Amino acid sequence: MSSSPTIIVTGASSGIGAAIAASFAAQGWRVFPTMRRPGPLASPDCLALDVTDDASAHACVAEVLARTGRIDALVNNAGITLMGAAEETSVAEAERVFATNFFGVHRMTCAVLPQMRKQRGGRIVTIGSIAGFLPKPFEAFYSAAKHALEGYVESLDHEVRALGIRALLIEPGHVRSSLANNMHHAARHIADYAAARCRAEMQLAQDIGGGVAAAAVADAVCRAVTQPRPAHRYRVGSDAARLHLLRQCAPAFVFDHGLRQRFGIAV
Repeated sequence: MSSSPTIIVTGASSGIGAAIAASFAAQGWRVFPTMRRPGPLASPDCLALDVTDDASAHACVAEVLARTGRIDALVNNAGITLMGAAEETSVAEAERVFATNFFGVHRMTCAVLPQMRKQRGGRIVTIGSIAGFLPKPFEAFYSAAKHALEGYVESLDHEVRALGIRALLIEPGHVRSSLANNMHHAARHIADYAAARCRAEMQLAQDIGGGVAAAAVADAVCRAVTQPRPAHRYRVGSDAARLHLLRQCAPAFVFDHGLRQRFGIAV
């Protein structure tokens, strides 16, 4: 059994997840990075995990407990993106986004909670997004899933806090990553949306290119996991802080106008 604190990080093959795993390993944690298909050079503690599958989630948690006897933290990072107008997006495509980005979080949370309740302690940290408090034109279902996580995580935190467990949310702005290259696209294309969708995708690629490093998100996760009195939410990047303030304080028509201008949508 492990004497070091133990953490599971989902979606740790690259980007934010890999940065989180590396940061905790450097601090002496026993880290279990997870991904769908670990490569031959993966660390011995790297585990295969499909967050959309009940058996896979429970097998992953059971393996961690067999090796360490404890789970001190879970970081829900696995997620997918989908570019397309809402009308262009099929129900099956929308369900795929929710299966990973929302129900995957719930599935892994439920898998670790029995052990955390037994321990009377633990941290569950979920990687949200500015899309959790902002509309994202042509990413309606990604935004909807992130909005859903806002309500889920906050409700969960109230339920488990008396058991010594905290559920917390990270709200990164744009993060430099391969997200734009790995983005899924709705299969259906409607000509009326094509020009605006193209501009929105170009703006997203530009925002990602100018975003913060993944290490900045990892630093926020470390604070959420280790601070005795954590914040409910940790916003990462100047764009996240600025946009949240504008969303809260600016008149609705001003914010709406600015958003449409930024994405090149006719005002």
